Amino acid sequence: MGETPKNITAAFNKAKETDSVLFFDEADSILGKRLTNVTQSSDHGVNVSRSVMLLQLDKFDGVVIFATNLAKNYDGAFVRRILAHIEFELPDKECRIKLWKYLLPKEVPITEDVNLEWLANESEELAGGDILNVVISAASRAVMREGKAQKVSLSDLAEEIKFVREAKTKIGSPHYETNQKKHKIKETEMKRNDLSPELRDRDSGTEFYRYDKAISEIDKSEENLSEVD
Repeated sequence: MGETPKNITAAFNKAKETDSVLFFDEADSILGKRLTNVTQSSDHGVNVSRSVMLLQLDKFDGVVIFATNLAKNYDGAFVRRILAHIEFELPDKECRIKLWKYLLPKEVPITEDVNLEWLANESEELAGGDILNVVISAASRAVMREGKAQKVSLSDLAEEIKFVREAKTKIGSPHYETNQKKHKIKETEMKRNDLSPELRDRDSGTEFYRYDKAISEIDKSEENLSEVD
């Protein structure tokens, strides 16, 4: 943190010398609201870095570009100094078709049922980065299979689209976390002697009894196994 103000100043000085455009990605990390409740040295460092950025922006005559997905976290002082705000909207259907075509080139082995228009419809409201993640994960599924089955299938892509949607909806969502039904699970440990003779004698020649084979045949009453409220 201590080097950040120096690096900011050095970046602006270099841009002045070379007449360069400055680009800050994930800019919310440095343009965020200044801390009012400073309790430790790192908090002070954050405020110093943001103050230095404000001063450098005031003195700089060149072009500075900030990119972020969290513009609402910008400090108001930075917002007033940014002359133009450009929103990149999520890709429409035509754009999504082009993205799928680009991310599934001929070099990627796919099954015959893969349909770009269907994928474009199913991936509505997903960003380009989300679609890239879907393709990478689906390809990972395919390479784990053997022989001719090592092709990206429509079902692979559909499953990964579902996972991406669930992640965007659930992960980091306070609403989701607070509205989930809390399940209480009661577990009962069963010893070998608790099993029926038929199950107990199965695979008796092995040293360890395979409960996972027998579990589907055990009476699944709430008293014997588990209970989910």
